[in-house]
Amino acid sequence: MLAPAGVAAILLASFAFFWHSRDWNSASRLMLTYAIVDQGTIRLDAYRAQTNDIAQVDGRYYTDKQPGYSLASVVPYAIAKAALGLPDHPIGGPALRYWPGDYWATLGTAGLATAIGAAVLVVLAGRVGCRPRGAALIGLAYGLATPAYAYATMSYGHQLASACLLASLALLDRPGALRPGIGMAAAGFLAAFGSVVELSAGPISALLGLLAVARVISRDVPVRGLLAFSAGAAGPTALLMGYNVLVFGSPIDIGYAHHATQQFAEVHSAENPLGLRGPDWGKVLPLLWGSYRGLFFYAPILMLAPVGWAALLARGRVGLAIVSLLASVSVFLVNVSYPEWTGGWSTGPRLLVPLIPFAMVGVAGVVASGGKPAAIVSGLLALAGGGLILLFQGVGARLPQDVADPLREVVLPLWTGSRLPPWWIGERFTRTIVSEGVPGWFGRLGPGEQWLQFLPLVAGQLAAILALMAVLGRRPAPTPID
Repeated sequence: MLAPAGVAAILLASFAFFWHSRDWNSASRLMLTYAIVDQGTIRLDAYRAQTNDIAQVDGRYYTDKQPGYSLASVVPYAIAKAALGLPDHPIGGPALRYWPGDYWATLGTAGLATAIGAAVLVVLAGRVGCRPRGAALIGLAYGLATPAYAYATMSYGHQLASACLLASLALLDRPGALRPGIGMAAAGFLAAFGSVVELSAGPISALLGLLAVARVISRDVPVRGLLAFSAGAAGPTALLMGYNVLVFGSPIDIGYAHHATQQFAEVHSAENPLGLRGPDWGKVLPLLWGSYRGLFFYAPILMLAPVGWAALLARGRVGLAIVSLLASVSVFLVNVSYPEWTGGWSTGPRLLVPLIPFAMVGVAGVVASGGKPAAIVSGLLALAGGGLILLFQGVGARLPQDVADPLREVVLPLWTGSRLPPWWIGERFTRTIVSEGVPGWFGRLGPGEQWLQFLPLVAGQLAAILALMAVLGRRPAPTPID
């Protein structure tokens, strides 16, 4: 377990370096967390000024998001509040860009979920035949060389939902790893909770349910295993339905059907709460390539995924290959069917982020089958992606959707100390543990020198990764489990 634990530790420490400002999307989730812990309510009336990403029902305000992320972040926020003596979040005032609780709630939810998801990927990579260092490469590339790096440091639901769904897949891939009843119940819980975090994860939850049925049909687990899966899924489902009844009066109603802001209500309505339309195939190319929202531009290592899925099928890993492929396809189809396909202010194709860990399963197939050459190619692609995502992380990770080339028009000018765009809000760079920890030194840096604050991060990452790889190089390769 050294490789999964080492990867998770490196990633969590990396995510802790950043403190991004809050936006409407993240505030909608964080406000529910603060309302529960500070006020003992699920109503956001006292926080109305904090976000326009909000639902209104009978004159009361609620988050328009699924409640899963907010409920999960209750734990890290409550712990941080008690341990650090944080005051209650201010109510009634104007929107805030930074609040200490945001940092801890985000790190303890999105950050921790991403680190755990990467550890699960390391385990899956080992199962399909990757040597320890190759498996670690898969986890590190996911966490540091794809847009997952950015969303691990913001309170969006993508990373928590992805981690739940990927962990469910890992349990179903090897149901005998735990006692079948416990493993199947945990898989069901995680599959369902992923949809409680993000409703768009529903198709993946359904795929995982079908995989559970297939495991029973193939006699990998007894029939009672399917009952355990269903029992596990019943908990999050009942929680979501109960929440919907309390807020909307119906177990199947959702916040997107009650938007209080007109620009969102024009996309989501009571008749079409998800806002989906027919697929716009003209969006396929810009979602796959290009500096605007291209998946392969922002995560070049994912170009290897199709080859890896074929390799997994050839090696007999049919269930793992098909489910990870179909999970990726389902997320992509939802994105091309959504009018706001750009994801708003974001790094790369935000709405495709939930497919990234499943595509990394395909990349693991390449590394396992291709030996050292494949590992070298994967490493080079990871370095390219990691450097690019760090540039976006440094300036806050959210770039407006009306900028055609975010890297050249905004990110590089900010890093080089050029004049700030007239519409830019806040500082040139995001807040970091360096800018917050040694403000005197940082304050003396000129615009063209502020990038120096990221050198400790990169140096620490490099040292930790090299140390981990050195230790793993002395360990024997795992035996693939088919």
